[in-house]
Amino acid sequence: MGDKFHLSRKKYVVTTIAGDGVPGLVDGLALKARFKSPMDIAVSPDGKIYVADAFNSCIRKIENGQVSTFVGNGSANITDGKSFRARFKIPSRLALDVNGNLYTLDAADPRIRKITPAAEVSTYAGVDKIGFRDGEASNAQFGQSFGIASDPAGNIYVADSQNNRIRKISFDRKVITLAGTGIQGNVNGKGDIAQFYFATGIIVDELGNLFVSDINRIRKISPTGVVSTFAGSDISGHEDGKKWVARFSQIEDLAIDGRGNIYLTDENRIRKITAQGVVSTIAGSTAGYKDGDATTAKFDGPQGLAIDKQGNIFVADFNNNRIRKISFE
Repeated sequence: MGDKFHLSRKKYVVTTIAGDGVPGLVDGLALKARFKSPMDIAVSPDGKIYVADAFNSCIRKIENGQVSTFVGNGSANITDGKSFRARFKIPSRLALDVNGNLYTLDAADPRIRKITPAAEVSTYAGVDKIGFRDGEASNAQFGQSFGIASDPAGNIYVADSQNNRIRKISFDRKVITLAGTGIQGNVNGKGDIAQFYFATGIIVDELGNLFVSDINRIRKISPTGVVSTFAGSDISGHEDGKKWVARFSQIEDLAIDGRGNIYLTDENRIRKITAQGVVSTIAGSTAGYKDGDATTAKFDGPQGLAIDKQGNIFVADFNNNRIRKISFE
């Protein structure tokens, strides 16, 4: 993802690519379409954009300047099946695997769902009762979860926010706990003693490291299962600079590009951490709605992020009911 960058890029520019700002469920021309509190985005290698349209209880698709409803029909429930027969309650997070399958989390249901490119929806892991249990995916239990990612080998990673644990669903659908004791806290070390406060966004890099957003910190889990603090501290705020002095306030989601740069939504700002560990604010400030130069652009409660292979950043602008794009001039 995002492995082609142009040296001539000078500044970030924010545009609206879909949504007119009025909450609703309207398909059609992208800038006239309507969303209701979009919470996440996933971008396929061929440029299709999928949106977890949370309070419309469906997954939308943006392609060739048009918005369509991919799965679900606006009726809130949990039902597997194809296309409009499937039901969601509050779809909240998305991840794409290498085969083009979508995996979804639901803020009102603990199960992990899978959506094929042909719009077939099935339950991939978990049962309908909130709890904690590892083992076979069909019998495992999860809490309310707000982070999901996939790796090239077909493993799925879940930030089980309510259980204060990071879970892994292997390609053969076995669920294990990678890190977290279930006790809320901020403890680094091996996975079986580490503690998280409220893990949300999760990403995996090319070396197999996991990065997890944990309120005002980003935690790192090495391939050997050791948890450390990658950026941030006990002190909340919006301080840029080296990652060990940077401050964050309320990190919701993470995305990573092909150069190892991490992007995150932090209140009404989009922040960046370079592979060298330098934190900057690339767009946003106080709550509002404004396109244009990123230094003056405004978001209102941005949630999920995604990056395409050209390095463009897409943002689910929750309270503005719009999908925004951050590109370069």
